[in-house]
Amino acid sequence: MKNAFFVLTAVLCAAVLVSGQESGNRIYGNQGYYNQQKRQPPLNNGNLMTTNSLGFQIYSVEASVLINLKPDAFVAVFGVNDEDKQAAASNAKVNARIDEFMKALNGLGIGKSDIYVDFITQSRVYDYTVQGRQATETFSGFETKKTVAIRYKSRDAFEKIVAAAAAQQIFDLIKVDYIVSDFESVRARLFDEAAKIVKAKRDKYMTTFGIAKLEPIGLENEKYEAFYPSEQYQKYQAFETGDAYTSYENSSKVVQRKSFTFFYEPLPESKFDLAINKAGLEPVVQFTAYLRMNYDATQVKPK
Repeated sequence: MKNAFFVLTAVLCAAVLVSGQESGNRIYGNQGYYNQQKRQPPLNNGNLMTTNSLGFQIYSVEASVLINLKPDAFVAVFGVNDEDKQAAASNAKVNARIDEFMKALNGLGIGKSDIYVDFITQSRVYDYTVQGRQATETFSGFETKKTVAIRYKSRDAFEKIVAAAAAQQIFDLIKVDYIVSDFESVRARLFDEAAKIVKAKRDKYMTTFGIAKLEPIGLENEKYEAFYPSEQYQKYQAFETGDAYTSYENSSKVVQRKSFTFFYEPLPESKFDLAINKAGLEPVVQFTAYLRMNYDATQVKPK
């Protein structure tokens, strides 16, 4: 999608409407769907004493901080496509549905400045005719595909937007992006809080364990990560719903539907030195910071 407006890479997927949680069909392609392996933030590794190439003892102090933030706005992206014998006609069909969709959105208080239509593709469509045992590919027309991006600020507007789309036979909700506008201030706050923790730990180590002095050498590691809800959805399948099996009496295969769903699982706050803004019931954007500060520990005898 072209840069009609600024969107931090946030995400959220599938038409799962549960108590204000938004999701879109892109969830079926993320790692959580296939193997339930999620990207992890840098965390304290616990290895504080190291020896450099000159043989001097280096003592490290580390801190990891998490902040949970509600988004400033959302961007829902819908896919629209239609076919016809003529290319212009297929494009006109798509435009007609989008125009009616935009009229409905205007009734919800969403103006043209918060809507962007992106032309994706217009391609030939082929079909098959079967005569006897031979199938022949034949040209059948054109298909036009576009996406409609809609920016909105209230979670309450989401289901109304989905209903307006469905009224125009627009069912493909591709994704919902979460927007956080002021990332720089978030990053600055994370750094300040992590730095406080590093200094407090240094002082605590010295007083508690009798370390004479820890002279600062330099900051070894400074890393920030952003985790959007789409990455945090995990697949769940009820064990008792059944499975497919083969009947040996008549060699037929009996299939029983075994449904699955997704659930939102944020980063656990217990893994961090500090969690700012405790997570509630709804999905949030999670930002993390990790600092590792090195100190001269020549007076510290390794165990």
